[in-house]
Amino acid sequence: MFSIYEVLPEILELWGANLQTQVPSKKVTSTTREMPTALFLLRCTEIGISISELDLLTIGMVLDIWTEKSNDGVKYSKVAGQAEFDKF
Repeated sequence: MFSIYEVLPEILELWGANLQTQVPSKKVTSTTREMPTALFLLRCTEIGISISELDLLTIGMVLDIWTEKSNDGVKYSKVAGQAEFDKF
């Protein structure tokens, strides 16, 4: 049996190697627009997040949820079924 302390350095080394990527960023320009508090709170109310729930979420999570909500109306020409997921 291995102790966690024996394999932890190797796990961390492998994990660190997996975090490094050579893929260039898709972002062409940086966004310089600021989001004022009022706009952020408006986004929260649009997706149904209360002030008390904000303690459990980061700003990034709220923005991700809001972005996904805006994508809800997108209609896809083909949706993957179970067979495609099995192949994946």
